[in-house]
Amino acid sequence: MAVTRWVEGLASAGVAAGIKPSGDLDLGLLVAHHPVTWAGTFTRNAAAAECVNWNRDALGRRMRALVVNSGNANACTGTAGRNTVEATAAAAAKQIGCGVDEVLVCSTGPIGVPLDARVIERALPAAASSLGDMVADFSRSILTTDTFPKVSTASRGGASVTGVAKGAAMIAPNMATMLAFIGTDANVPAESLQAAVDWAVDRSFNRLCLDGCESTNDSVLVLATGAVPEPEPEELRAALLDVCSQLALKMARDAEGATKLVRVRIEGASTDAHAAELGRAVARSDLWRTAAHGADPNWGRVLAAMGALDRQLDVDTTSVAIGDEVMFAKGEPTGLLAAAAAEMSGDEFTVSVVLDQGDATAEILTADLSEEYVTLNAEVTT
Repeated sequence: MAVTRWVEGLASAGVAAGIKPSGDLDLGLLVAHHPVTWAGTFTRNAAAAECVNWNRDALGRRMRALVVNSGNANACTGTAGRNTVEATAAAAAKQIGCGVDEVLVCSTGPIGVPLDARVIERALPAAASSLGDMVADFSRSILTTDTFPKVSTASRGGASVTGVAKGAAMIAPNMATMLAFIGTDANVPAESLQAAVDWAVDRSFNRLCLDGCESTNDSVLVLATGAVPEPEPEELRAALLDVCSQLALKMARDAEGATKLVRVRIEGASTDAHAAELGRAVARSDLWRTAAHGADPNWGRVLAAMGALDRQLDVDTTSVAIGDEVMFAKGEPTGLLAAAAAEMSGDEFTVSVVLDQGDATAEILTADLSEEYVTLNAEVTT
């Protein structure tokens, strides 16, 4: 991984707290040098973890620190889970010298497993004493089944943006579908930052659908340190979108068990939202994803997935292509199966659908469904 630093005003650390049996880094601490503006998007899952509720309640306040652990989601853990979040925030506040209400908390890992706050409390002093401007240890500490850290940077209008993320499964749109922590040195009001984050997330993480399974802990948190003047709104949005899109692409390439990155491109839809929904329908199809894994050009599964979502879909004005090979042209089968199979044989390909409804387009990132994905997810808690 290339050497990457946080934007001015942020420092982080990653340590091994003992949450993961492997002994790998599993506790990250991100600290702002002074109280900063922040914005966030969160999972809409009704079974959201208590840390998500804690962070939602903190929206609108300035923050100083973020604690994130991997190896345990602390979700669906009842009163004990709530107590762990509060104890974690209190322990971090003591180490940093700030208010408990200035600390955000995130967790990722298996659901329904109690998380002992004392493990985190014991490890926080080491994290606080090793804070620095490099992202490497922090980016590693948040990983679960990921095979590599995910880091991205961008600059626009004099402002810089640096982000890290984790995510390889339980990836389905409904705000962010993973964990991402992003810093910008821009001086930007909270409302403007929230609007920019919502805009960027909708066009990046919400266009990532690896397995159609929405998680309980998904969060995207963006901190603005105010070290440089506020850029134009469109410049900040572009920088955030650049970083979020790069992180989403890296997650797609690192999907659990994946051997192929699959782009589902919808053109000619009535609205961008409808185009995205049609693309997600294809990305969620286990039948299509297994076909992708086997390089089987079973394009009918693409039409079936879209038709199940849009009951008014007119197949007589719809076309489907795999790579450059058109397999279905306005209601008529066409193309060569062997040529389409060749398009699917590499580690990345695109399936394109052209409708006759309007000018809207969307591209959804997904991956194939392999035997390894089944194995990984059959052994999470055992």
